[in-house]
Amino acid sequence: MPPKESDAMSYATSETDFYELLGVSNDVVSDNSLRKAFRKESLKWHPDKNPSPEATDKFHLLTIAYEVISDPATRAAYDNARAARLAKKRRSEAFDMHRRQMQQDLEGRENSAKRQKTEQEEEELKFQEQLAKLQKEGAEMRRRAEEAVREAAKEEELMAERGREKVKEKKQESQFTEMDRTVTVRWKKSSAEGKTLDENSLRKMFTKYGRVQDCVSIPTGKDKKFQSGLLIFESIVGAHAAVHTFTDGKDDLAKIFKSVNWAGGKEPDLGEGFIAAESSTPPLSHPQETPPLPKKPAAWTPGVSTSKDGAKKTAPSFGSFSSVKTNTQFSKSAAAEGSDYESLTLMRMREAEKRRLEVEMRKKESEAQDQNE
Repeated sequence: MPPKESDAMSYATSETDFYELLGVSNDVVSDNSLRKAFRKESLKWHPDKNPSPEATDKFHLLTIAYEVISDPATRAAYDNARAARLAKKRRSEAFDMHRRQMQQDLEGRENSAKRQKTEQEEEELKFQEQLAKLQKEGAEMRRRAEEAVREAAKEEELMAERGREKVKEKKQESQFTEMDRTVTVRWKKSSAEGKTLDENSLRKMFTKYGRVQDCVSIPTGKDKKFQSGLLIFESIVGAHAAVHTFTDGKDDLAKIFKSVNWAGGKEPDLGEGFIAAESSTPPLSHPQETPPLPKKPAAWTPGVSTSKDGAKKTAPSFGSFSSVKTNTQFSKSAAAEGSDYESLTLMRMREAEKRRLEVEMRKKESEAQDQNE
């Protein structure tokens, strides 16, 4: 149905190209070709055939285009408006070249002035940055010089302190040689733990027994099944704890290492008063820690403990160590002159405490068996 004449003007002012929309030429178009073009496009965009959201609007626009072009009066109004739009577009595209050149020249001069101003600002900024950099470098040089003076003074004080410590150490030299404090370990290279063992892991593993002065992993050939290492402890106590813990088999060392022995081939002479670890005496689970003593009764007397029935019994004393000969190199008088007396005393106290606890445990087990019988 052709649109009303009042609607034709609104359609004529539309900027949509109805000819392009229908796919026909505006020069020669017949009613037959117009109907074919409309039918073809309407089938493509009919809402019943095309479910897309824009199909309805597209179909409505096609209907308007067909109605406008198919009516001669409406088509004439539309053609006039369309021709005016195209003419205006061509005039705009044919803008006066002289005025356009003048505009380009003006814009070029403005851009040149802006670039010159920007370059001046950038040069000023670079100058300020360079000045700030030089000031910062000067301040850093002064700081380093002052730091060097302080470090030199600190190093001088440290060297003096080391000198005093060396003098002090000479006065208290250990009775045990480095060989006495060295432990050799062997492990299987093909084991899961042995594949990852190195000097750092060895040091970390044995630090729980005492401070490790040095640790060396001895390289071996590819055909060797076992790998060896040396650990030098700072104190004989750490070396003693490591060897005896492995010997007693109360730690994970036996699962990892084939052997943990003294580097000298035998245990160093600790003096006649030191009691070596016995096979029946369980070692401490943590050699570095002194086991806690049992609670003392209210009227506790040194050297005396109280049993279950209230009877007093004499606890193991350290008098057995008084049998150490005075002429031995590890006698109390000789050890007191150095740093070994404290280590030996600590080791002896641990061994005595272990024996005392073992006696008490055996007595309790015996009493429990008597009660069961």
